[in-house]
Amino acid sequence: MAISGHPIGKITVKKRFVFSLLTVILAGPVTAEFRESDTGEKSGLLIMAHGGDEVWNAAVLEAIRPLRASLPVEVAFGMADPHSLQPAVRRLEEQSVRRIAVVRLFVSAASFREQTEYFLGLREAPPKHFLLHGGPLPNEEEHYRSGVDPFSLVRLVNSQEQPIPPIETDSLIDLNREGLYDSDEIGQILVERVQSLSKNPLREAILVLAHGEGDDELNQQWTERIGRLVKGIESVGEFREVRAETLREDWFRKREEAMGRIRHFFGRHQEAGVSVLVVPFRVFGFGPYRAVLEGLDYVADGKGLLPHLAVTDWVRQQAEAIFQRNEWANPFQSGDSVGQP
Repeated sequence: MAISGHPIGKITVKKRFVFSLLTVILAGPVTAEFRESDTGEKSGLLIMAHGGDEVWNAAVLEAIRPLRASLPVEVAFGMADPHSLQPAVRRLEEQSVRRIAVVRLFVSAASFREQTEYFLGLREAPPKHFLLHGGPLPNEEEHYRSGVDPFSLVRLVNSQEQPIPPIETDSLIDLNREGLYDSDEIGQILVERVQSLSKNPLREAILVLAHGEGDDELNQQWTERIGRLVKGIESVGEFREVRAETLREDWFRKREEAMGRIRHFFGRHQEAGVSVLVVPFRVFGFGPYRAVLEGLDYVADGKGLLPHLAVTDWVRQQAEAIFQRNEWANPFQSGDSVGQP
């Protein structure tokens, strides 16, 4: 079996409290068309994304490119990093933006939410700990081969012992409330990925693999919500099994437990002569899964959710929900899908 012309296992993926009564007063009356407010204040869009190498970042920038025709758009790469949030907000404000819709391009809406709200001035108290990057991450695959706990590559800082102030801004800011795993449209990307890989559903099993969480309750949400989305894969054919798993990548012991379940999944099916198709539920690329699945026989194309126009539409829909909730002007044209010609 091969992956896009490469042998299995040889793929390389390049990789303030803002909403007060003042918000309503400034917004003024709103019509079905979300007309501009009487103050003429301008809306802008800030995308937060994990970030990666140049290819990873370029995939996100390409996905949001169509949105720039409707409003100012900036990107803050990093996991709620004030060092990327501050300049991104400043660039929007330099374009006369005073109302900022923040869309977090994360699988779960809970990811880094408290830290994000604090740095953007949406909550007074900081989280108990800040999760901060200690510098550029090494190649993900080589890191996983090393067996070093990946959580050691970031700093978990006590916010009381090492306080970090919120960013500076006078703008009104609000965040989206959903993650990628809440969207049926995003689920259709999984269906398409499987359709492109599948040759004989009766002799195939599908594994949708995601990052996951360290907290057991939050991780269960990942499993349940992605599990709901993968039910759409059943429309492709009568597969032997369709399963969603989280690797719990940043928590060494829990990752080992997850790998035990994953290897058991492979073992059951390979003993029966069933091929395993692996689809990553990641924003872009295959992440560390080539190294994680080393020695196992599987079929994959290395594609995450990007590139796909459904991600662009999801970002727009999340932004429009923020505009509507706050009665801010909606810069998009009548809510049409940006993916339509």
